[in-house]
Formats: sequence, C-alpha cells, structure tokens
Amino acid sequence: MYFSCNVSFSSLPVFLPTILEGMHYKSIDAQGLSAPPYFLSFLVCILSTWIADKTQQRGLMIIGLSLIGGTGYIILAAVTSTGVRYFAIYLAAAGIFPAISNILPWVLNNQGTDSKRGAGMALLNIIGQCGPLLGTRIYPKSEGPYYRKGFIICAVFMFFNGFLALVLRTLLQRQNKRSEERRVGKE
Repeated sequence: MYFSCNVSFSSLPVFLPTILEGMHYKSIDAQGLSAPPYFLSFLVCILSTWIADKTQQRGLMIIGLSLIGGTGYIILAAVTSTGVRYFAIYLAAAGIFPAISNILPWVLNNQGTDSKRGAGMALLNIIGQCGPLLGTRIYPKSEGPYYRKGFIICAVFMFFNGFLALVLRTLLQRQNKRSEERRVGKE
C-alpha cells in the first residue's frame, strides 16, 4: 500500500506546477495555485486521522481516501477543461496525502511488540520508498500538457491501494475474530 500511494505521493508535488502551467497559467501563478490543494490536504489529513483514531476504522478511511485520490486522477486524465482539472487536483491531493498519513499509523497499530513495530516500519520503508522511483518518471515533457498516461498510472495505483486496504482490513478482521474466539474459549 505504501508503494502504491508513494507513486502518486511523489509525483504530484514534483509536477503540480508543470501541470498547472499546462492549464495555461503563468509560472508564478502556477506556483501560487499549487498551495490551496495542499492546504485542503492538510485539513483532510488532520480530520481523517482523528476520525480513524476515534472510530478505529483506519482501513475504511484509507479505502475512501484512495477512491477520492483515484477519482481526481481519472478526471485529470479524461477532461480538458481548466476549471474541472483544477478541481480534480484538489481531489487527488485530498486523497493521496491523507491516505499516507493513515497508512503509517495503521502499520504501527497492528504490530504486537516494539520489535515487530520496528521491523514493520523498516519493511514498509524499504518497499514503499521505491514508489517515488516510478512516480517521478511518469510525466515526461513529451506527454504534456495533459499527461494522461501519468494520471492514469497514478489513478490505477490509488485504486489498487484501496483494494489492498480492503484485503488487509478483511484479513485483520478474521484474525481478530479468531483471537477473540480463542480468548473466550480459554475463559
């Protein structure tokens, strides 16, 4: 999941000003228009992690955020209207960054001991940090100004991330149910 999110996570900040320039904004305006989607993303990060902590449903939160981010990328790939594309950037940012901020604690929350948490974080970073190797290479200048292939790749990885979160959530629910049945059986 971390690899999948990191493909999109690494590409949006690197290429957003270029994408905005492709929407016919001047360089300085493109830099300024980059900030509001990140501010929304910041607010969604805070809210989504808080809700996930309160409801103990981090998997559902990641699924929802992945669908939002993937939808933003699909719109970016399919539409040429500047206003709609700019709105889609908000969706992409509001899905990607909060998904990452929910994946990291989910890994930590589902490990039993400190050594397992340490190993889980190490494994997460070893695999997950390979995502930017792909993400920073999917927007070649020759694909501009619409970068459809890059947006489709990011959308696929975000939807795949949601699917992986669903699978992991299902597996963890089964494991928790078995553990609870064993605990009740011993009493």
